[in-house]
Amino acid sequence: MNIPDRILHEDKIGTAVRYQLPNRRHWLNKKSGRKIYIEPDPLQYVTNLNGYDQMQVCKSIEELASIPLPLDGAVNKQRPAFFKAKHADANAFRFLIKYRVTSEAVVISEICLNDTLFGVKDNSKDERACLYHVKKLDVTNFHSGVDLNTVATLPNTWVLEDPVLEVKTKIAAVNGMLNDLRKASWLMGIHAEHAYPQDEIKGYTLFHNPSESALPDFFESVRDNLGFTTENAKHLAEILADIQRKGQPVKWVVHSQGGIIFKQAVAHHIKKYPGQSLDKNSVVFHAGGNNKKETEKLLGQVGIRKNAPDKDNPFDLVPHLAGRNDLYPATIKRTLQFWKKVKGNETASVVESPHTLPFISLEAYHHFLTLAGDTKSASRVEKYMKRLANS
Repeated sequence: MNIPDRILHEDKIGTAVRYQLPNRRHWLNKKSGRKIYIEPDPLQYVTNLNGYDQMQVCKSIEELASIPLPLDGAVNKQRPAFFKAKHADANAFRFLIKYRVTSEAVVISEICLNDTLFGVKDNSKDERACLYHVKKLDVTNFHSGVDLNTVATLPNTWVLEDPVLEVKTKIAAVNGMLNDLRKASWLMGIHAEHAYPQDEIKGYTLFHNPSESALPDFFESVRDNLGFTTENAKHLAEILADIQRKGQPVKWVVHSQGGIIFKQAVAHHIKKYPGQSLDKNSVVFHAGGNNKKETEKLLGQVGIRKNAPDKDNPFDLVPHLAGRNDLYPATIKRTLQFWKKVKGNETASVVESPHTLPFISLEAYHHFLTLAGDTKSASRVEKYMKRLANS
């Protein structure tokens, strides 16, 4: 049942209208529970949310029916802070509900984003899945002739701005695993520029896929790849549907685990809303961990267009092995030789990874490895290039 279907306009307290609790057997719905009323502004706020956020807010509204009896007229704030490991929904719970309580009713006066949950955190495990606006600061770009000093300044070319409720930019992105919010904001800006070089991108919307650390992130990827939809994929599915409803075309770029999340979001949409198009969305995959054949089939069912061929470095194990796209022995051997490059370390330059930054060309990757002083890896890339030239 959607929000408008739950409102009883004829039952009011002042300007607040009655919110009808779901008709199901539940301890929240006992006769002793309070009636819920909601003022016009928070009602409009909730109505405009995407389906996933709306569901989260509705759950919390319904829980208010059974709160303990306070002093009449007391003002309270509901601020749940579940650990993500204990309750998956808390990974995307993003709102603050302000209300007043009497002996018989709860009146909701305001619903807004809970600012304390957002932004860069000292511990990246405390970051939440959320949409953010990211702005370009200067003209510095990542290209095949860039030097290492310029590469080191790339994180300073993008600035993270406020969290947002919907995608209003023409470009949006989903980051991969092991990206805290700060890294995701600048890295996906670079991927956006390479995915859509014809656009002068001054800003984009990031759907931040938060990192729990290597093992939990890997487990999330496996779940989505096997079709067991994670909360992030469910959330993204409703964002895609919200874009479709509002009619503003959005071009996505998705990287690494972001490709897996995007694929599974489309699969979830097909299951939940069979026959409903998502053709206002289009996408480019960069080093995606998703299976390409499966993804192509799903995208075709909802009308999502791919704006460019996938960009995968031949030495990157994520798209080839994790995505199950190329399991020939030669590919397995070639990509496993570079697994430490994919993993990275604090002393290595980001250009040494075949996975992190956008793949430009084998010539460019050979150049970057040479600049970084890794002649052994550069030699392997050079031999592979000669083999391709002679084949």
